[in-house]
Amino acid sequence: LYRLVKGYRRVKIFRNDFQAVCDSLVAVSTDSMILLYIDPVLWNQDNQITSDVMDIFTANSQIVRAEFVGRPLMVSELDTMHYNQVAGKQMTAYFRDNAIYRNDVNGNARTIYYMQDIIGLLVLESGDLTFFIEEKQVVKITYRNNPVYTIYPMDKIPPDVDLFLKDFKWEAKRRPTQRDVFDR
Repeated sequence: LYRLVKGYRRVKIFRNDFQAVCDSLVAVSTDSMILLYIDPVLWNQDNQITSDVMDIFTANSQIVRAEFVGRPLMVSELDTMHYNQVAGKQMTAYFRDNAIYRNDVNGNARTIYYMQDIIGLLVLESGDLTFFIEEKQVVKITYRNNPVYTIYPMDKIPPDVDLFLKDFKWEAKRRPTQRDVFDR
């Protein structure tokens, strides 16, 4: 016995600990997997993740892991002008108590990261990276495979430095509320 759930056209998911939108969704109970297709966006705490396809793995009604394939981009808004961003070829987020605590980015990892209290800007490229999050803050980042980086003081960022990674799009207006999902 298994359950199969399919959703089409303007799918919205709401839980207190995460929200998501996409055009199409397939969930299968046998492997506890939820697949999101066509312009999916997932929000967890202050993080927004976009990609072409999202595979979300669950256990005991909790997210355990999520794999993002096809232009994955994780964004965290600091204020309306500054966004921490991470992108790569493939991204895997690991969850504890339905909050991301680790994120692995494999292949062509790129980072735009505003350092504490926006005193400087880190622009970095490497083969792979892993970062760890505690209490909504990045506490450790490990870069692998020849990292190349530049740190700019905020008042000395050259005008030709991109402040947004390719495919950046802040999707806050699409983030569903409880009312959007349950009062349709």
